[in-house]
Amino acid sequence: MSASVRILLIEDDDGKRQSIETVLKREVPRATIVSAHSVRSALDQVSAGQFQLILADMSLPTFDIVDRKSGGTPRPFGGIEVFEQIERLELLIPILVVTSYPALSDGKQSLRYEDLELQLKRDFPQLFAGLIYFDFAYSDWDRLLSKHLSLLIE
Repeated sequence: MSASVRILLIEDDDGKRQSIETVLKREVPRATIVSAHSVRSALDQVSAGQFQLILADMSLPTFDIVDRKSGGTPRPFGGIEVFEQIERLELLIPILVVTSYPALSDGKQSLRYEDLELQLKRDFPQLFAGLIYFDFAYSDWDRLLSKHLSLLIE
């Protein structure tokens, strides 16, 4: 994969973001990786730049966390807001979700990993490119991410 591509990585956890970036740099060495740390900064980046691929966490704060202050309201399904905005803008950017949670809940709705995948496939068939369960202890996520990247980036 030697093509130059722009990838938006939406992740608020520094360790997880660095791990994902390591795989991205190995698999797509000429990629320009732009980071966003919240729903708001992700939407600002999408509006301002052209991306060929987005990797997004599902659980994100509303705003970036600055100087140890709150990053706004934690949003267990913040990634869905990103999907919705990209759909509203009528952009066709594949979104690969990388989550650390086997289940997500916001108090009203609770979704297991498998249910989240089915919902994203159903609600965003033009955008959803896959779901990867991220776990620092296992390298399966690493291999699965590499596989998705080889399919999504030519």
